[in-house]
Amino acid sequence: MSKFPYQPHKDILVQVAVCSVNSFLKINPFSVDLNEVNLAKINTVLENSIDSKFILFPEYTYSSELQELYRDYSNQNNCIIIGGSGLESFGTKYYAYAPVFIPNQDLIKVYKRRITPIETVLSGGKIIDYPDKVQRHIEVSISDETDVRISVYVCYDFFVENKTEQRSDIIFVPQYEPSPQSFISEAEKTSKGWDNFVLGANNSNDNQRSVGFVPNLNDQIINGLALREWRDERYPSDGRKNLDREHYRISFDITGEKLITFNLNVGNPVADISTFSYVSNQPNFIPLNKIDL
Repeated sequence: MSKFPYQPHKDILVQVAVCSVNSFLKINPFSVDLNEVNLAKINTVLENSIDSKFILFPEYTYSSELQELYRDYSNQNNCIIIGGSGLESFGTKYYAYAPVFIPNQDLIKVYKRRITPIETVLSGGKIIDYPDKVQRHIEVSISDETDVRISVYVCYDFFVENKTEQRSDIIFVPQYEPSPQSFISEAEKTSKGWDNFVLGANNSNDNQRSVGFVPNLNDQIINGLALREWRDERYPSDGRKNLDREHYRISFDITGEKLITFNLNVGNPVADISTFSYVSNQPNFIPLNKIDL
């Protein structure tokens, strides 16, 4: 029997945790400093992310000392950890990479192919571009019936690498980004173009912002997120209070050392502009918890 042309979307919710902390990067000696204070923040994040399928950390918060902790947590809780980024020695230089922990699989290293000027200055030229191709598209199972494709871009790679090859359901971007405007513009375009989710986890130094995007939000969802202080209800533009195009897609915009958890509706990622419907569907973005670290 043939199918009718209209097929309603099926809600498929997946819980995600995004962490924002000050960078663990240490200038002298140049390293990622996993001291007791920083390790305590990591443990707080993990303790409050038990039900999350994905956990995203910002750049330069990963050290190989965390490998066993993340591996065990990933296996025991059946979740994927995108561990920010860390450093891998290459002679007297370093490559930066994001470690991706998938339950009961080998560690995936998503190397950073484009190093920013601030990284070059801070490291005294020690961090260099990764010269080879990078595995960044990963298919993972979120249930017995559903797989999703995720992609991981380390900060500046999100702007310059080709994102038109294939669609990902969720794009994760660990960042060390002083000004988010370039990310906001690129993430808005990407999320709108692919009807997918783009999630940035930024270091919180100097009030740096972590910003997340969905394909679109309606007024009710925007107002609800504003009331819960996950984003501004209206962003300023040219001295007036109104919505720029990207602000209809910003799901969270946070500063400070925080952990946020939320549900993404990967089965129905585009929110209807009209809030009236005879079909009962979940929103495309549902905020759950926000805690200070």
